Amino acid sequence: MAISERTKHDLGWRQLTEAWASRTATSQAAQTVAAFPFFAEMAAAQTQVALIGEVRTLGAKDAWLPLGGIADIEAVLARVKKAAALDPEQLIGVATTARSLGRLRKHLNTHAEVAPGLAAIAAELVDVPHLYHPILEAFGTDGRLVDHASEVLGGLRRAVVHVKTTIERRLKELIEDPRYASFLQDAYFTQRDDRYVLPVRSDGKGFVPGIVHGSSQSGQTFFVEPQEMVELNNKLTIAECDVADEERRIYAKFSGWIAEEADGLAAGTIAAERLDVLQAAAKLAEDLIAAPPEIVASPVVELLHARHPLLLLAQRRCVANDVTIAAGKTLIISGPNAGGKSVALKTTGLCALMVRAGLHVPAERGSKLGWFVDVRTEIGDSQNLEHNLSTFSGHLIHLHEALGQARSGVLFLIDEIAVGTDPEQGAALAQAVLEAWAEAGATAIVTTHYERLKLMATDDDRFINASVGFDFARLAPTFKLHLGVPGSSGALTLAKTLGLSRRVVERAEALLGGTRVRMEELLQNVSSQREKLEDERVALVRELAQLQRERATIRQDRQRIAERFEKQQRHVHGDAVAALKSARSELDDVRTTLRTKAAAASADDMVAAKRRVVAATATVAKHEPKTALPPGDPLTPAAVRVGMPVLIPKLGARGEVASLPQKGEVTVQLGGMQMVLKVGELLLDRHRAASAGHASSKATASPAANQSQRRPAAKSAPAIAAPPGERAFARTPDSTLDVRGMRGDEAVAQLEKFIDDSMLAERGVIFILHGVGTGALRTQIRRELAQAASVAKFRAGEAGEGGDGITVAWLAD
Repeated sequence: MAISERTKHDLGWRQLTEAWASRTATSQAAQTVAAFPFFAEMAAAQTQVALIGEVRTLGAKDAWLPLGGIADIEAVLARVKKAAALDPEQLIGVATTARSLGRLRKHLNTHAEVAPGLAAIAAELVDVPHLYHPILEAFGTDGRLVDHASEVLGGLRRAVVHVKTTIERRLKELIEDPRYASFLQDAYFTQRDDRYVLPVRSDGKGFVPGIVHGSSQSGQTFFVEPQEMVELNNKLTIAECDVADEERRIYAKFSGWIAEEADGLAAGTIAAERLDVLQAAAKLAEDLIAAPPEIVASPVVELLHARHPLLLLAQRRCVANDVTIAAGKTLIISGPNAGGKSVALKTTGLCALMVRAGLHVPAERGSKLGWFVDVRTEIGDSQNLEHNLSTFSGHLIHLHEALGQARSGVLFLIDEIAVGTDPEQGAALAQAVLEAWAEAGATAIVTTHYERLKLMATDDDRFINASVGFDFARLAPTFKLHLGVPGSSGALTLAKTLGLSRRVVERAEALLGGTRVRMEELLQNVSSQREKLEDERVALVRELAQLQRERATIRQDRQRIAERFEKQQRHVHGDAVAALKSARSELDDVRTTLRTKAAAASADDMVAAKRRVVAATATVAKHEPKTALPPGDPLTPAAVRVGMPVLIPKLGARGEVASLPQKGEVTVQLGGMQMVLKVGELLLDRHRAASAGHASSKATASPAANQSQRRPAAKSAPAIAAPPGERAFARTPDSTLDVRGMRGDEAVAQLEKFIDDSMLAERGVIFILHGVGTGALRTQIRRELAQAASVAKFRAGEAGEGGDGITVAWLAD
């Protein structure tokens, strides 16, 4: 059933569709929205609601539909289908539109996973690059065909230029020719009827032989085409006709191409128009902070925090309200004038129409609206002077029409039902109408001041009371809708507040009767208490929001502190690595010096070398990572054995004894370096000693025996093949970095540190275990290795080494 024009007028539907249309990108979509037909089937509306949701999802990803460049080409396509040739502007318009349709199709195909419904519509969008590329490339920015638009066009245009140049040169010669110069009005040439002519004085026209092509307004000048210029002008005309013929041929060719794709382009523009309508609806929903409604067959209203859309668009104050009506029930809203009764009425009605149009509604997610086959309104003055009808008479006519339409699935919205006549009779008539609607199964919302209607809800569960708030202390409405309780009209209280004569007000109270007055006072007291509770609730909500903001601030501060600490740690780590590299360079320099002077080294050279080693060793010790060590046993010089695993607490490091004690000191091997330490600074590493067979109680053996008592090497992995010129290495846990499951940036950071640590430990080869997966982590790891100055070369693992899930790298010396 079509929604009546009166309903659309009463609810402001035209203003809403204007706001919708203003958000379209194309004129054809704007026209569609302006006359948008309400859906006849609920499923169609539900589909549109879902599609608008998909557009909003894309918008949240900053991937709004690219709708620019799509023109209305319906009439143009109709022309080419009749074999008509298009002009340049039309050809460019069709080609630009075709290109835009292809771009829109690609965009939606790219996002098909999150917008499958839109991608299905995109299937109607043609992508014809073979059509629009040649056409757009054939035209310049000025809208004219470029010379290379065809194989011959450029040559024909150059021929025209050549003839024009010849004509202009010859005309200049004639102007300076003594035979004609004295008869010319001035020393210039011009064109008349596309022919080059000279301006000849009226008294000299017989002295310049040729064809006269007109005269000036004064008659003093005749424009003469000299006889010897006739043939050249003819050549120019023929050359220009050749160019025009070739351009028309090109236009006809392009038009023929468009005719072949006309049906696909027409279907594509229709699909694009639908997408434009959907995107405009999505942008309207964003501006209204709307949510997709749950559309159900049962004629119910369950709006959560609903706001009037037109008030939102006008950026006026808009109080959110819950509106709940069960199927076939009537909501009776009472309360003071200007309190928001009509706003609640219109908000519900507009939401019902928005559902019929498949739009998102300005309410919270979870709102539910029934599929109302018709919405009937009576809002505002029903007076009709043309038909000699009073307000009440017009109102009765509309109520009569409404009674004829009453049935399940119809929503009635009546503002101040049955007013404009005797209150008692009006109230009785209103009750009878509401009861008739209820019997027919219709759903309704009415506003009233009638006490009779307020009392209906106490005896009949088909009717529910509601009221709007009014702050009598501030003389201001709250616009808040309260379900379940009637409201006071507040006329007497308002009269007192505004200073009406106390004697008059008291007389009015006496006439009204004590019971009625007490009822009004009770309703006002309930309203005041409710408003007080609402204010307290709002205050608590604000306080909670403030606490949440403070928690978020604390969380952000904590995150910033953590990031600052991490940055400082990275800086410290960088300094340590630089110091370690410098120390290693110093040690390498000492080795080179000693190797060079091994035979001729003096005692002073040895002392200097020892000092440099000690200094480098101290640097390394200072920056050696401190790690938590397991418990160990104190050592005595007699218990020390070569190869004995020891702990160095002051350095937080592990090592092995490299020499027997001399004067209470031993040499300890730490990775790739050695240090001289006091025996009292060492502890026996219990765990490693037990596995290697060492014990503090063993007797001292000979140096040769001690050398044989070194901790046996763990069973090693197969040797890894090295590039030519490199020695092979076995993969061990110490030389392997496992970055599986890490993010790319995290894995790179771990790799950088591992390379530095490996250089310190003088590892010649390292292994990075990254897994296969999608290959992204592997690519990032190998990119980092390729850029690292410390890495000499690297390769993927072989079949027996872990394959492409591992990378083997050789470190530079």
